[in-house]
Amino acid sequence: MKNARGFTLVEVLVSIVIVAIGLLGMAGLTAASLKSNNTSYYRSQATVLANDILERMRANVVQARGGQYDIAAGPAYTAAAGTLQRFDGEAWIASAAAALPSGVGTVNVNAGTATIVITWDGGESSFTTISQL
Repeated sequence: MKNARGFTLVEVLVSIVIVAIGLLGMAGLTAASLKSNNTSYYRSQATVLANDILERMRANVVQARGGQYDIAAGPAYTAAAGTLQRFDGEAWIASAAAALPSGVGTVNVNAGTATIVITWDGGESSFTTISQL
């Protein structure tokens, strides 16, 4: 009977270690879930932004096919100041910066095909859309 002394203390310590490992695992799963949710949210925002500039270009299709909606990184605009195309481009760039962390967008129209690239998180994540005008 003397040899059984302290045996329950070892059982309690082992149980605490097992519970601690389980809680760490749950914390890791929660962190991964939050990261995935943020990624999904940002991709949804990028989709909305891409549709926004596409609809703006389709409303002014002649100017869009003429390359007046082209926006390079920086941003650098093709359209002259004071035009609708320039207003649309500036508003869209401002929306991208507000909706996404370090959000930047580029637009390139070539032969009636618009390529829209939106990047965020310092260029680590991106979303590309190609559409006919």
